[in-house]
Amino acid sequence: MLKKFFLFFSTLAIIAAIFVAGGLYYLVVVEPGDEIKIENIRRILGKESHVFYSDGKTRLGVFFDKAHRQYVTYSQIPDDFVNALVASEDDRFFSHFGFDIVGIARAMVKNIAAGRIVQGGSTLTQQTAKNLFKRTDRSLEAKLKELLFALRLEYRYSKEQIFEFYANQFYVSGNGHGLGVAARYYFDKKSSELSLVESAFIAGSVKRPNYYNPFIKKSKKAADLARQRAKIRLRYVLGKMRTLGMIDNYTYNQAVSSQIPFKQGKVGFSLDYAMEMIKDAVSSTEVLNSLAVHGITNVATSGVKVITTVDRDLQEKILSVLRGELSRLDVRLRGYTRVEVQRELEELNYKGDSRLIEDAFLFGKIKKIDGKEKDVKLHVEFDRKIGMGIIDYKGLKKMVTALAKYNKNRWSEPEKKDLDDLLTELKVGDRVWVSVRSLQENKTALLNLEKYPKVQGGAIVLKNGRIKGMAGGTENRFYNRAVYAKRTMGSAFKPFVFTAALQLGWNSSDLLKNSRDVFVYHDRPYFPRPDHRSPFREVSMSWAGVHSENVASVWLLSHLCDHLNPAQFQEVARRLDLAPRVVDGEEEPYRTYRDRIRDRFGLVVDRDVLLGAAFREAVMNLETDFIFDGMLTEYKIIKGLHFGLHFEKFYEDLKQELIEKEQSLHDYEKKEIALRQKLLQNSYLLLAAVREEMRNYIRTLDPGGDVRDYDPFAEQTNAFFLNDLTGEVSFSRMENASEQDRPISREKLLSYLARLDNRSRHEFLEKVKLNGLLNVGAFDTLQEQVKREYEKLKKGLPYSFATLSKVKDFRIMVGLHYLVRMGEELGIKSKLEPVLSFPLGSNVVTLLETTRMYEALVSGMVTNFGDENDEESSESLAILDRIESEDGKILYRPAMHEKTVIDTKTRLSIGHILENIVKFGTGKRADKTVRLSVKENEGEGPALDLAIPLLGKTGTANRYTNASFFGYLPGLSMKGEDLTIDGGFAVGVYVGFDDNKPMRRKSSRITGSAGALPAWCKIVNSLLLNEKYGSRLDPVDLSFYGLVLKRDPQGQMNLAVDPDQGGKLVEPVKEVDELLRYQPAIMTFGRKNDVGQFEPGRYYVPFWDTETGR
Repeated sequence: MLKKFFLFFSTLAIIAAIFVAGGLYYLVVVEPGDEIKIENIRRILGKESHVFYSDGKTRLGVFFDKAHRQYVTYSQIPDDFVNALVASEDDRFFSHFGFDIVGIARAMVKNIAAGRIVQGGSTLTQQTAKNLFKRTDRSLEAKLKELLFALRLEYRYSKEQIFEFYANQFYVSGNGHGLGVAARYYFDKKSSELSLVESAFIAGSVKRPNYYNPFIKKSKKAADLARQRAKIRLRYVLGKMRTLGMIDNYTYNQAVSSQIPFKQGKVGFSLDYAMEMIKDAVSSTEVLNSLAVHGITNVATSGVKVITTVDRDLQEKILSVLRGELSRLDVRLRGYTRVEVQRELEELNYKGDSRLIEDAFLFGKIKKIDGKEKDVKLHVEFDRKIGMGIIDYKGLKKMVTALAKYNKNRWSEPEKKDLDDLLTELKVGDRVWVSVRSLQENKTALLNLEKYPKVQGGAIVLKNGRIKGMAGGTENRFYNRAVYAKRTMGSAFKPFVFTAALQLGWNSSDLLKNSRDVFVYHDRPYFPRPDHRSPFREVSMSWAGVHSENVASVWLLSHLCDHLNPAQFQEVARRLDLAPRVVDGEEEPYRTYRDRIRDRFGLVVDRDVLLGAAFREAVMNLETDFIFDGMLTEYKIIKGLHFGLHFEKFYEDLKQELIEKEQSLHDYEKKEIALRQKLLQNSYLLLAAVREEMRNYIRTLDPGGDVRDYDPFAEQTNAFFLNDLTGEVSFSRMENASEQDRPISREKLLSYLARLDNRSRHEFLEKVKLNGLLNVGAFDTLQEQVKREYEKLKKGLPYSFATLSKVKDFRIMVGLHYLVRMGEELGIKSKLEPVLSFPLGSNVVTLLETTRMYEALVSGMVTNFGDENDEESSESLAILDRIESEDGKILYRPAMHEKTVIDTKTRLSIGHILENIVKFGTGKRADKTVRLSVKENEGEGPALDLAIPLLGKTGTANRYTNASFFGYLPGLSMKGEDLTIDGGFAVGVYVGFDDNKPMRRKSSRITGSAGALPAWCKIVNSLLLNEKYGSRLDPVDLSFYGLVLKRDPQGQMNLAVDPDQGGKLVEPVKEVDELLRYQPAIMTFGRKNDVGQFEPGRYYVPFWDTETGR
């Protein structure tokens, strides 16, 4: 019975095997289908993936066209590459029949032993089948189908042909596919010229090209890591080759000891800015892994649709605007000289746009010049034989205006002579660069004369973190300055510092000291200079933004933590890893913390530093006493004093500089040095020394004193003085006396004192001003308090947190590190240095980073895309909306991560500061030139010409090396009645020479308002048209109030200020209707007390508490 049962099932198994074998024979040999034909395989190898604008219909570009494919035949493939690929991927390739039972079994054993998948069992034939015929998923059915295609390949083609297919379809970053491209891309060679090391590297990288590719990394550290990974992988491949007998020990040792000779070559042509960024996006590990789930291991041959976030019309307008403004600026800075222009155009390796359309920038040649003056016409024949155009008077006006300012000064307006000067530089036969202003019905193009610029720049528009359009320079190719150029953005970083201050307890109505001063950090003096003459010794925080006050902004930074109570300050320090660490409930040992603060951050706490801390404590603790005693004036002087540690050294350094450079210094530079020396006189330690000198001087006058201290023949270094203007008596060093001070002789002073009783004499001496600054009575009170505070501090450990929290350098350091960490939270990946010049934009950052920062300042939100832990993803994925299959199925869409970094009250306050800047300050040009036309009465009658509530800030770098403007165009509310922050656009523009040459010419200084703001305004005007703001707005009531930015009620108060007093609040407090946009006001938080004074609200909501912040 058992025997019959066995025979029955054996027979069934044989029949089934015959049936399967027959089926396979039919599917592989008899009817393999058209897919396996060589024509279809060649079509797949030449397939392109199209890239579309955000509408999903208009084509932006293609991956990868013929320029990014270099087909190589098997005879052109080096033996070393064949051996390396076979060794690393499929060492039985030339002996199996498409699948490898031995290889599968070996992989299973290794995977079971490792407890995870460490080795695959698929052959090169199976990989070729998967790449050519797309395995749709990881199901058993899909894998069996892949196996069937592998068998079909093995039957129909030779091993060499299959290898050739594979060698021409593996992915090479975003630049193309195949061995030919890889050889050129990695080593700038033909495939036939590859060495053993180069062949082994390419063979080892085919599965994870981005993992080993140093060229696509965004930092040196990441590139070095990629090179290390490549070296490890190379050793593995060479080791496999040695084991298989493909190379001997000597060859192996020579190869592993050598470096991989990376040399990036040019593959095809350069993509435009948007396509380059999309290339980076589809090359990211996250996208490749996501597509692999759908069986796509090669974007190049998949035929997918890549849809971007870029709006076509906006993108084209941004590029046109940036080109036109860079052309204008270049003439302002370098003029328009025929010889120079012709030479530069001759040397230029750029052909311009290829189509004759509006806003195109084309090269051509002047064929004829007709007419004179305003009737002049220059007939231009375009390159590439695409037509003709005419530069008329209107097309010359921009260049004439710029040339007038170049030849004269920045205030000059064009005259007839300026037009004549330009026309003398234009001759028949000259090459010119022009922009197409309009196309006439007869297809004649009306042109603007342009100048191909040396000055460059970038522009970008974001919406909810997504890139809607960008331009990275004039040529729309190569280096994308909008995304990658690191620039100093100048005062554009002031609102960033204001935001941090508001989070840490400051109020936008607070008054900031704005007079010239010295700031010391880490024993280095810093003398920030204003870029304009400000009449205000104090300004409100809002007006420090309006007029871009440098000194006030640095003063705020140096006092950033002043409104934190001890517990809040400690929490901030702890979050920044500047307080003692607590691990498992145990606090970091004192010595460890001391060494960390001292050695890592360079903060040394000695006796002098403790005295400085005692001085700071004394000043704070004496406030009540001085106010109670009616000595508010004296207290203001004390509050403005520096402790003055090492001020004498700083003074001498300046003195030495003046001596050494006196012959080469300009008068204004000498005056600056003198001013800095004067600022260094405002020192407690200096007054303490003068006070001691006064005591000694009085001692020599005292009949009971030691007259031996007085030498009548010695040079007099100090004296009592009488001020002719004020009648005040001071005791000063000779070098510190003013022109109005007359020295009082010893005899007169002695005679005067002799007539006074002890009480009167004491009162007289107490009123004497030390160095003409602070009276003796006030100073003695301060000095006694300093001694008491010092005794308290001596009782504690110098590096205890309690002591450090009173040290000014430590408090400044905590504030600076808060800014750095906050910058990281706002999406700035560039390294931010914790320096006092932070609010003046001394750090180098990208346009994309800064524009994203401004979007966060206004909206409170930072938006990132993709895997937040993948540093390659977030930048490039901001331009990628989705990837679809050929039939429309979504294969990948980057995940969007929104994070609140700025609380509601802070972003409301900072948004109003930015709005004030546009209405009253450095951004006024935007308020005047960005206009919205809205039709009333269903299109009948004249249109309303409305100003838009805009938010923004200029940025001008030191020495005028960079000019920028960053701002925000609010979105429309759902009902179309007003504007809201939601749905708005962040726009950033910068201009500057790539080599950071100053943008100066005679009186012309290219600031943010002169250089970047004009382009910004044009881009925003284009946005208004592109987004149809005018047709979406309800015109009811607009004619009376205009457009207003609607803000949710948070208890804010809109308080009137006096712009002629530095933006101080009007007293008694006066609230202003928000609809009255052009009445100077500060929107802030607080309360009006019973006597009509404003009591500012202060809140503590650091960026880590914003999700639950008030």
